[in-house]
Amino acid sequence: MGKVFTVAVKEFLATVATKGFIFGMLFPPFIMTMMIVLMPLLMNKKAPTVYGHIAIIDQSGLVAPRIKDAFSAEKIKARKEKKIRQTMEEGTKAIGMDEKSAAKIKEQADASPMAAASSLIPETSLSVVVLPPDTPVDEARKEILKATGREQAGDGGSARLALLVIPENTLRTKELNSEGKPDFKPYQLLTAPRLDVEVQGDIRNETARAIVDSRLADAGEDPVKIRGLTEWPKADEKAVTKEGDRSSNEVAKLMIPGAFMFLLWISTFSAGQYLLTSTIEEKSSRVMEVVLSAVSPMQLMLGKILGKGAVGLLILGLYSSVGVTAMIFFAYAHLLAWQNLVYLFVFFFIAYMIIACLMASIGSAVNDINEAQSLMGPVMMILIIPMMLWMPILRNPNSMFAQVCSFVPMINPFVMVLRISGSEPIPAWQIPVSILVGLATVAFLCYAAAKIFRIGVLMYGKPPNLATLIKWVRMA
Repeated sequence: MGKVFTVAVKEFLATVATKGFIFGMLFPPFIMTMMIVLMPLLMNKKAPTVYGHIAIIDQSGLVAPRIKDAFSAEKIKARKEKKIRQTMEEGTKAIGMDEKSAAKIKEQADASPMAAASSLIPETSLSVVVLPPDTPVDEARKEILKATGREQAGDGGSARLALLVIPENTLRTKELNSEGKPDFKPYQLLTAPRLDVEVQGDIRNETARAIVDSRLADAGEDPVKIRGLTEWPKADEKAVTKEGDRSSNEVAKLMIPGAFMFLLWISTFSAGQYLLTSTIEEKSSRVMEVVLSAVSPMQLMLGKILGKGAVGLLILGLYSSVGVTAMIFFAYAHLLAWQNLVYLFVFFFIAYMIIACLMASIGSAVNDINEAQSLMGPVMMILIIPMMLWMPILRNPNSMFAQVCSFVPMINPFVMVLRISGSEPIPAWQIPVSILVGLATVAFLCYAAAKIFRIGVLMYGKPPNLATLIKWVRMA
C-alpha cells in the first residue's frame, strides 16, 4: 500500500504543481470577477444616437396622431426611464435581493435615470412624417434604401428608417374569425436593414398600442381606463423558510441543480483527462517500463487513479466552496439542502472511479492521444447523455425516464445529483439503490481496467479496437 500511496502523491503533485493547472483553476473565477467589475463600466458607455424619421401611411386617419405623439422627445424620454426602472426591479427580484438593497438601487436609478437608460437603450432622434393615405407603398419604401445606419445630426434627420402602412381594416372590420372575434388585418412595418433592434422594437410596440387605443376610442371606450382594468396584477412572491420569508428566486431554483451536475461533470472529467494524458505520455516515452520495475501494474494503476482523483476532489472542493460562499453572501442559503453536498461528494467518488477506469484502460492501450480518440467516442456518447437531457430531467425528476436513468450504469451518478438537488423530492429508497448500482459498476470496471492495464501498458504497435479490449478482459 505504501507504493500505491507514493505513486498517488507523485501523480497529484505532478498535476497541481504546474503553472497550467494553477492558471486553469484561477482563470474562470478571474474572468467572472472581471465581467462583474467591467460590465457596469461598459454598460455605462453611451449608446450611439439613431437619427431619422418614421413615415406613416394611415388609411384610417386615426392611428397616425397617436404614433406622432408617442415619438415626441418627452414620451421617448419617459419610456426610457420607465424601462430602466422595470429592468432593475425585475433583476433584483430574479436574484432574490433583499428589499432594503433593492430600494437603495432604485434610489440611485431615480437620481440619474437618463444616464442609466442611455447605457441600455440607444438615444433616438426620431420624427414622424405622415404621408397621404393614397401614397403608393412602393414609392414610399424606396426612401428606406437611402438609409445607411450612420446618419448624423447634420443630416437633419432626413433618413427614412421605417415605413408604417396601416390599412382601414386594421381598425375596423365586420368580418369574424373562427373564434367569433373581429378579424382585423395586419399592418406593415418596413424598416432599414441596420435599424437598431431596440428602436425597431419600440416602433413596433408603440404602433401596436396606438392601433389598439384607436380601436377602443372608435368603439366609444376610454383606452386609459380599459388598459388599467386589463393590466396584469403583480404578485408579491415569498419563500417561507425557518429564518423567515425570503424573496422567491425561480432562476436559482433551476440553475442550482444544473450547477451541481456541471460541477460533478467538470471535476470528474478534468481529473480523468489528466489521467488519460499522463498514462499515454509515460507509455509513449517508455517511462512506464522504468516505473514497472519498482511497482506492479495494479499498484501503478491504483496509484494513478487515486492521485488524479485527489486532483478532481480539489477542483470540486474549491469550486463548490466558492459557490456555497456566494450563496450565503447573497442570502441564497435557504435554496440549498446541505445533505445534497454530502451526496455530491459520494456521487463524485462513483462518477470519478467510472471515468478513471475507462481513461486508464484507454490510456494503457494506445500509444498517443490521436489513437485514443477512436476509443473515446463510444465512452463520450454515453456519458454526455445527462448533459443533453438535464433540463427534461430537472423539470420532471420523478418521470419514468428520469427514474430509469437513475439506475443505468455509468450515467446514474450525474442523473441522481441532478434529481436530488431539484425542488421536487424523490423517493428515499432510490438514492441508496442508485449508490449500490454505481458501486457495482465501479467494481466491474476496476476488474476490467486492471486486466486491460496489465496487458496494454507494455504493448506497442497497432492500437487495439474495442473488440480486442473485450477479449483482454475475458482472458484469465
